[in-house]
Amino acid sequence: MKIYRKLWPYLVKYKYRLSFGIFLSLFVSIFNGASLTSLIPIFDSLGTGENYKFQIALTKKDQTILTEKESGKEFSGFAYWEFKFAETKLKLNSELAKKNPDELVFLFCLIILPIYVLKLICLAGTIYYVNSAGLLAVQDLRLSLYEKLQELPLNDFVKEKTGVLMSRVINDVDTVGKVVSNDLKDAVNDFFYIITHLIILLVLSWKLFFLIFIVIPVVIGPVSAFADRIRRTTKNQQEQLSALNGDLQEVISGIRVIRAFSMEEKESDRFFGVNNDLSEKTFKTHFYHQIGPALIELSGSVVTMIFLGLGAYLLEDPSFSKGMFLAFFLTLIFLMRPLKQMSILINLIQASVSASDRVFEILDRDTAIKEPTSPKQLGPLSKDIVYRNVSYIYPGTENYALRDLNFTIPKGGTIAIVGSSGAGKSTLVDLLPRLIDPSSGSILWDGIDAKDLSLDNLRKRIGVVSQNIFLFNGSIRENIAYAKPSASEDEIRKAAEDAFASEFIDGFEEGYDTIVGERGVMLSGGQRQRISIARTLLANPEVLILDEATSALDTESERLIQQAFVRLYENKTVVIIAHRLSTVKIADIIYYLESGEIVEKGSHSELIGLEGSKYRRLYEMQFATNKPA
Repeated sequence: MKIYRKLWPYLVKYKYRLSFGIFLSLFVSIFNGASLTSLIPIFDSLGTGENYKFQIALTKKDQTILTEKESGKEFSGFAYWEFKFAETKLKLNSELAKKNPDELVFLFCLIILPIYVLKLICLAGTIYYVNSAGLLAVQDLRLSLYEKLQELPLNDFVKEKTGVLMSRVINDVDTVGKVVSNDLKDAVNDFFYIITHLIILLVLSWKLFFLIFIVIPVVIGPVSAFADRIRRTTKNQQEQLSALNGDLQEVISGIRVIRAFSMEEKESDRFFGVNNDLSEKTFKTHFYHQIGPALIELSGSVVTMIFLGLGAYLLEDPSFSKGMFLAFFLTLIFLMRPLKQMSILINLIQASVSASDRVFEILDRDTAIKEPTSPKQLGPLSKDIVYRNVSYIYPGTENYALRDLNFTIPKGGTIAIVGSSGAGKSTLVDLLPRLIDPSSGSILWDGIDAKDLSLDNLRKRIGVVSQNIFLFNGSIRENIAYAKPSASEDEIRKAAEDAFASEFIDGFEEGYDTIVGERGVMLSGGQRQRISIARTLLANPEVLILDEATSALDTESERLIQQAFVRLYENKTVVIIAHRLSTVKIADIIYYLESGEIVEKGSHSELIGLEGSKYRRLYEMQFATNKPA
């Protein structure tokens, strides 16, 4: 099936475990068939009189061979073993004839007991090996999906809701996981049950078997009629569940904005609509899942009634004993369960196809940022970083975010990128650590194209402090040490002191063990920024990017952070992006960006002294606004 073909690369790693589980499943069905057919002598032995003493049936060939032996004929080769087999049957019948019905029933019960024990052992082995192989494969699948998310272009995260992506990793993979673990085990068991028990029915009575064989397509037919409908309804349900997750995640993240604008009722109405759609689609899915097995059960009841009618007629045949009739009937009744279960599994697999499509849609996406085949390792930066003819076009559009940029970031120097919103400043610095790659042109580190460098080697030498600070929901210590998990307590405290963060950290009752909350919500904007700076100081990168790092801070917080920056700049190559021009005065070179192009460059004093320059006009606007009335 399609879903197993997709999952095979993950299952093949555990093929020996899986194969052994399937091998044990075959013996489960064999032992189950043996336990059912072993009831024949018990039923045939119930009652009194010679007619109720069980005898092993002798075939015409057995009788012929025994007659020929009595006439003095000698056998050799295969014929000899045929004679010995017929002779063994005769001796066993002689011994069985000496026992009364109670003794026969007790004897056959003793024979059946080990069969059930062996069946239980094989079933336990099947469950262990098949289920564990499936679950390990799903574990690898979820890990591959997680790693793929780490590699996807940033634009993918902008276009899709976080909750939708989370649903792919959790809900969809969980749905697929059931198919390759528990459902796979049931499918293997049921497949062998159906094959082996159909053979048993054929051996017991070919007439009844062919009747059943004709009716089976009638039993399975209704399932195929519902398969496509089930697939569509389940796909709709999964998509609606993802939408619900996305909306819920968005509401939780934006709860402050919702309450600030008194939009609780509107958001509740919107959630009700999504939830109602999910409820309707879930009901349809459950309805179609249930109706298939119900039709199978109805068809099975019809088959059973036909069988009982014909079986009563066949009992008049001496070669078809009541034990064989009951064994056939019990085998047929048992066979209805795997047939019904297979119909349910077909429905579940159809449901899982939709989930697997959604999972593999992400795994099959192109990874924009690729690790080079033979990555080069960059030593300490000895030359400049050069942007050469760099352009960037937003995916799916023809709009240039950056157009034909050529400039240099000198080693140990400080440059600043300024300009109005949407000019392409953040896009320009996103190219530096290869969060995105240029549509054309190249970025050279010591003369080596960034695309030829190891991603890990490149990114570990870059530190970023931005206005959008992300802190994990852990302690202050854990957040500072995130860039260097092996850091000592002294190193963590030194980084906090250099970032002017120790003063407020020591003021907390739990100090460095204080939990900051999700995204650092328990701290103020200035405190979060100083924790971010401490984290970067601890990492000690060669290249430092400050992306609007003080734009959202009050004057006092900005003053403290500017002091922290002085220490952060030491022996670093620095790139500053800022709206507040007070933060860029120290730059060696300032580049003014407009519509993705550099229109002005120079030092602060050079650009201020340039009559009519865009930088000067922007500077005068900002500082005129700050003058007292």
